[in-house]
This record gives sequence, structure tokens and C-alpha cells, in this order.
Amino acid sequence: MNTSNTQGERRPTRTNEGVQRTPIMIVAGIAFLIFFALWIPLRQWIVSFFGEENEVPVGLASAAMWLLVFGLVLAAVMWSRTALAGWETRDLILTAVIGAVFGVIFSLWTGVYSAVGSFLGPWNDLVGGVWWLPGILVPYIIRKPGAALVAESLAAFVSFLAGSPYGFIGAVVPGIIQGLGIEVVFMLFAWKRYDLLVLILAGAAGATTGFVYLWPIYYLAYSTEALLITYAAYVIGVIVLASIVGKLLGDALLATGVLDRFAIGRERRQQQLSPEF
Repeated sequence: MNTSNTQGERRPTRTNEGVQRTPIMIVAGIAFLIFFALWIPLRQWIVSFFGEENEVPVGLASAAMWLLVFGLVLAAVMWSRTALAGWETRDLILTAVIGAVFGVIFSLWTGVYSAVGSFLGPWNDLVGGVWWLPGILVPYIIRKPGAALVAESLAAFVSFLAGSPYGFIGAVVPGIIQGLGIEVVFMLFAWKRYDLLVLILAGAAGATTGFVYLWPIYYLAYSTEALLITYAAYVIGVIVLASIVGKLLGDALLATGVLDRFAIGRERRQQQLSPEF
């Protein structure tokens, strides 16, 4: 009798978890798509309202809009108890450490980006993929909802504190938006798949959101050809330097044993124990 009751109590829990994931996908996905579709005309309206020469109010208004998107997604994640309840202390610590380290790297990488631009020309963003790396590496290791968004946003904020020349509007806000793009892909797979194909799709999505956000700020006067080259450089750079390098780095750390207590290590042990047919 006791065994039967216990099993009966467990079934609703699993059902509730499935239901609680639905609000995250619906609210975050719809909010993200709506604001993203409206971003370019809204940006143009903001510029026409304040004037192109008033960079501070234009930047603050743009940041406020995207922080609203961030708040909606965060509220959706917080709404579902299954999202953050799965985070362990070690996951938080690892995310904080990687975010802080890459935040400093982000700030320093601007020098590399500028130097490489002197000979890569319009393909300069091939080396920009490093700015997406924590958004791929952290979720690949801890495999929890919100990992990409938190890691990328934290790294971007630390880079701002470390003296990034792009400031809050050019460093923190793009970091949040890039993290949102990556997170949406993991969300579409219900945070269950972290193979190379999904990492590549996540990287491409993050590159796309980052590019679209910066389009009306930096690339509005670009010709169609220049826009296509820039976008291609974004996607290729992120896929190579964030998706592929992120997986290789995660696998290298896993081989040392330091990640055995994280989700990536537990999954490897399960695969080793699973019988092969």
C-alpha cells in the first residue's frame, strides 16, 4: 500500500513539471519574437524622437526596451519553479566564475578585434565569436534553464565594469540579447539536448540576435552586400569560436575530471553505464 501511494504521488509531480515548462516557452518565446520584430522600426522611431545627435537618450531608450524583454523572459523563468529549482550551488559558482573570467577577456578582446580589422576588413567579425563563448560553454556544462542567458549577461556586465570601450549600451545590452538568442534554442529543445548540432544552432541564433540589435546602431547605412558579409562573419565566427570551441573546451575540462559533479559529468557516467545493443 505504501509503495502504491508513493508511486501515485510521484506521477503528478512529473506532470506538473511538464506543465510548468510550458509558460517559459510561451511567454519568453512570444515576447522575444514580438520585440525582435519591432526592434528596427522602434529604433528608428526613437532616433527620430530624440535626434541622431543625442546618443545618450537614444541609447538609454533602446536599453530600456531590451531590458524590458530581459525582464519578461526572467519573469517567465521565475514563474516556473522547475527552472531555477534545478540549479545547485556548484552551478551558480561555476557560472559566476566563468562569467567573471570571460568578462575580463571580453574587455581585452576589443584590442584583438581592432587589430584584426586592419587586414580582415568587412570580415572583421569572424573573430568576434569569442563574445558569445560563455553563453555556449556554461549551458553545455551545467545543462540548466537560463544558463546561457545568465552566463552571457554576467560576462557582458563584468566586461563593462572592466572598462569595455563599448560602454553599457554596446556591451551589457548586446550581451543580454545574445544570451536570449542562445537560450531560445535550448528552450526549444526543452533543455534536453546539448550535442554539437544544437550548440551550432544556438550559436547561430545568438549571432543573429546580436547582429539585428546592432544593425540600426552601426550598420544602417551599409549596402546589401556589406550587410550580408557582416552577418555571415557574425554567424561563422560564433559557430567556430563559441559553439565548436565551447564544446571542445567543455570536453577538455570534462576529461580532467573537474566536471564530474556537474550535469555534463553525470550524463557521461550514465552513457558509460548504459548497456549497448
